[in-house]
Amino acid sequence: LQRSYEDVIQLFGKSGRYLTPTLFGSAKPLFDADASLRDDPRFKLYPEWMREQVAQMANPKAANFALDPEGNGKMVIAVMRAGGVIVAGTDTPNAINLHGELGAYVAAGMTPFEALQAATVNPARALALDAGTIEAGKLADLIVIDGDPLANIASTYKVRRVIANGRVYGMEQLLGRGAAAKP
Repeated sequence: LQRSYEDVIQLFGKSGRYLTPTLFGSAKPLFDADASLRDDPRFKLYPEWMREQVAQMANPKAANFALDPEGNGKMVIAVMRAGGVIVAGTDTPNAINLHGELGAYVAAGMTPFEALQAATVNPARALALDAGTIEAGKLADLIVIDGDPLANIASTYKVRRVIANGRVYGMEQLLGRGAAAKP
């Protein structure tokens, strides 16, 4: 890393600052690995132009942003290892990029567990919320997914049920195709 970046890394690390890197273009590997994602009814809620933009990623350099060995992915890992706190996020209006962001973190060198923390406990901590973990006495909204995100971080987009405010919702209900949830 260049000297100026090392200074920034140490500043983030020593101060415990939060960083939301938004490694844009990182959803493309999800589409490359699972062609059925294009037909996912959740993804089809977005306008056609957005679906095409996300699925194709016209800029190949952006699609490999996190994998650049001297680029931003390396800097994100260095900030985390120095003591900075990574908070998963995206500056795009589509949720699939957040799942791609988690994959980019893992490709850059985070463990899947660290990537999950970046999407759960770290944002809660950054917002000073008593949330982000599953503990006795805490309120929690949960998701049930198909797969093990610790084995394959891409499993996070395979949501099958959502438990929110004490109610269980299946995907059909969330998409407005099923009966209302019961408490």
